[in-house]
Amino acid sequence: MKLTYRGVDYEHNPLIVEATDSEISGKYRGGTTWKRNYPRHIPQPQSTAELKYRGVSYYVGDPLQVEFMVQCKQRTRTANAVEVGQHKKSGGELAQTHLSNIRQNLQRRLHLAKEKGDQDLIRLLEDEAKQLA
Repeated sequence: MKLTYRGVDYEHNPLIVEATDSEISGKYRGGTTWKRNYPRHIPQPQSTAELKYRGVSYYVGDPLQVEFMVQCKQRTRTANAVEVGQHKKSGGELAQTHLSNIRQNLQRRLHLAKEKGDQDLIRLLEDEAKQLA
């Protein structure tokens, strides 16, 4: 249907909504029958978005798409961390650092035990040091 508003022509295409019949019906003033119709529901996919309320992030949308979005964001963060120059240690380097920290802690405890003069604790800590070596 062609319409005009303030001198501008436009085409009016009304939206056609399919209706489904329901079980609800009746008679109006004893003569005319009526039946309740409902519009057929056409699901609209909800877009996925990351929102923030008072500083707290949350996601809305399809759970699978939200999970995909979160994983992509985590990958981006790790990629940015590598680009910034944060060095990721390999398994061997981590084990060496861990062992070094244990040895430093043991040396500190041994030094404190010698200051206190606790011979039993000194003997136990020396046995522990032999096991680490």
